[in-house]
Amino acid sequence: MNTDTTPILNETAANVVENIAFQVAQRHGGIITVNQLAPYLPLSLSLIRSCLDNMVDGHSVIRSEQDRFPLYEFTKTPETCTETHEVDAQCCLSCTTNPRSGDHMLCTECLNALEKELNRVAESTGWPTKAVYEHEILYIAAQRSGLHNAADLAGYSRYTLKRMQKKLKAMALEQYLILDLDKTTATITYQFPKFSYPKDAYKRNMEVIRRYPASVAEDMELKIIRIILYLAGMLLAVFVLVLMRIPLLILIICFVIIAPIVAIKIWRHKDKPPEE
Repeated sequence: MNTDTTPILNETAANVVENIAFQVAQRHGGIITVNQLAPYLPLSLSLIRSCLDNMVDGHSVIRSEQDRFPLYEFTKTPETCTETHEVDAQCCLSCTTNPRSGDHMLCTECLNALEKELNRVAESTGWPTKAVYEHEILYIAAQRSGLHNAADLAGYSRYTLKRMQKKLKAMALEQYLILDLDKTTATITYQFPKFSYPKDAYKRNMEVIRRYPASVAEDMELKIIRIILYLAGMLLAVFVLVLMRIPLLILIICFVIIAPIVAIKIWRHKDKPPEE
């Protein structure tokens, strides 16, 4: 059950998301999931879902969970009409008339309207913090078919295995993926809805998401954990060297000098999200 308190986007921004949803639904037989919209929108999954949920009226848009994922069925997309409708590849994915802005999927007008609202929402919520890891995990998962395990996903990400497991569990609770436990082998696997996430789309979305200060919180947490781990390792090394009869005073002096240097280097290091 969804207990998310994500605010609803204003009508202009929500209309951009809805228009894109209709276009994507056309390409997928009228049925889409939240994850399928992620490559087109630099939003957290909960913001995308809130827009889709607000479209559900039981007639034009129907929500079901027959595949354990929330599915949104658009009963009247161009694909289901008697006349097919093709969108110009150079046109805005939302208004379908104005030319796209640079390498974005939207025109300047639609993009400005969406980002203006995202700026407002980012001031009162932490949606960019979630969006950073959600898009990274979705991108990694989309590059590999079949079931996934936490160790494999963590191996291609910036996160430790423990943190990856925590984030996957949170996404499973919100039904963006399915967590399956094999009672025989006691192994946990994760299943994502089928979707594609091109590298260019991922880079474009992350560029937008990282403009918001809230997205930095995720990177800060990663750096703090790394600093703690490195300092703990250094303290362990000091303890071992003391047992080897190295003078404690010399070790303390070395630790006091080296520890700040290591911490500063880790703090200033800029991680790049996976691109391959």
